[in-house]
Amino acid sequence: MRKIGIIDIGSNSVRLVLVRIGKKGSFRIFNDVKESVRLGMGMDDNLELKLSRIEAAIKTLKMFKSMCDATFVDEIIAVATAAVRKAKNKSYFLERVKNEIGIDIKVLDGKEEAFFAYWGVINSIDVDKGLIMDIGGGSTELILVENRKISNSISLPFGSINLAQNFNLSNHVKESDIKALHSFLIDNYGSIPWLSKSKGYPLIGVGGTIRNMGNVVRKSNNYPLEITHNFRMKKSDLHKIYKMAKEKNLEERKKIKGLSKDRADIFVGVSGAVFHLFEYCELKNLIVSGSGIREGIIYDYIHNNIEPVKNVLDFSINSLMSKYELDTDHAYHIYNITKSLYDQILGDEIFSVDIHKVLKTAALLHDSGINIRFYNHTQHSFYMILNAGINGLTHKELLMSAFVSALHRNKKFKTNWLKYKSIITKEDMETIRKLGLLLRIAESLDICLDGKTRVVNCSVNTEEVRIRVISDKKTDVEINHALNASEQFKKVYKKKLFIE
Repeated sequence: MRKIGIIDIGSNSVRLVLVRIGKKGSFRIFNDVKESVRLGMGMDDNLELKLSRIEAAIKTLKMFKSMCDATFVDEIIAVATAAVRKAKNKSYFLERVKNEIGIDIKVLDGKEEAFFAYWGVINSIDVDKGLIMDIGGGSTELILVENRKISNSISLPFGSINLAQNFNLSNHVKESDIKALHSFLIDNYGSIPWLSKSKGYPLIGVGGTIRNMGNVVRKSNNYPLEITHNFRMKKSDLHKIYKMAKEKNLEERKKIKGLSKDRADIFVGVSGAVFHLFEYCELKNLIVSGSGIREGIIYDYIHNNIEPVKNVLDFSINSLMSKYELDTDHAYHIYNITKSLYDQILGDEIFSVDIHKVLKTAALLHDSGINIRFYNHTQHSFYMILNAGINGLTHKELLMSAFVSALHRNKKFKTNWLKYKSIITKEDMETIRKLGLLLRIAESLDICLDGKTRVVNCSVNTEEVRIRVISDKKTDVEINHALNASEQFKKVYKKKLFIE
């Protein structure tokens, strides 16, 4: 297992991510440290990094190098973006870092920065098309994605810091400055001819301030999940955030729940840039990405190819199964039995989510809780699925998968589903109970972990469900174990259960 350190030197913050690289493309971030250096602040007309900002950056990088040394990192990958890229004295900064700390920094050009943002998104969110917006401190990258590939991209020379500086948006905001910001943004967006192709697409937001926008909405709505990645917002959410931000002064903005205090002075410009892009392109919704340049570098390090992962969910699940050292033969056997039961018993029903994703996630990771403790591992599986960072699922699909997985044993899983009523409905809970019972039956039919029992046929009528199994051995134990679910089956399905 290799350990790498990724240092991202942005215009606003400098960040270190420490990563363990495992088998089958799996990785685990074991530390993430950010310092708000504001390297790009105060770059005047001569486009030079201020000496005080350089000193702050070098101090931070020395600390990061010490952390890498203390954790025996095998390799450090350091990149710099807009502030260093534009600076006339970048050579001075790069040479000082090399000589004083021993770190070589690669300065990304606009296309490279856009690619790594795309690479982080496309390998962690299941989208075929969309408009990615990566807004940093000194630049904004827009990437049009079609058929999971980059169709067009551009790096615009504005970001959170220079928007705040150039339009006086840090503290009290004047209406005249808001109008000037609007004109500036629309002029920039209007100069990009291919933006019109994104109409009706989702906007996928990358960067710390956009993640903060998601945090603000989640806090204001008492959203029950503390999950940033793949959180979805509507136009009304974006309008509400922008209106709230520009009507408050700096001290008032610092009190907004979900907004980092060190971003309060640069929040108005970013929220305006996002809202006006959304409105200009007539986009569908905003998907917040927890993955960006740093994750893009990780995926590039792991794969080192030009094709994104074919199936985001499958890659994520298989990586977790490897990391958790799960019994893959048993997991896939349970999944195949559960899917067969589903196809024959519930195949004609229509659901509010991609039910196959829910079923696959729950079945393949149903034993993940054993990593915490075997006893009560169903409730541990619920927690782990919900918090393992599974990619390729909406929040509803993720939550439903966790619930279904938790129902794979005889003991009842007790949790207050009303806590999650803003995400799942009573109808969703009924679906969860149905799928959970199928998973429980499948688990019982492989209670001996030998993979010898297979479902052959299910006959279903208005009164009963009759499951016929075949095996290379006698299956009395497995069938008797599975029939323990018959009473609950009758309550949920309103049918008698027979297994033979």
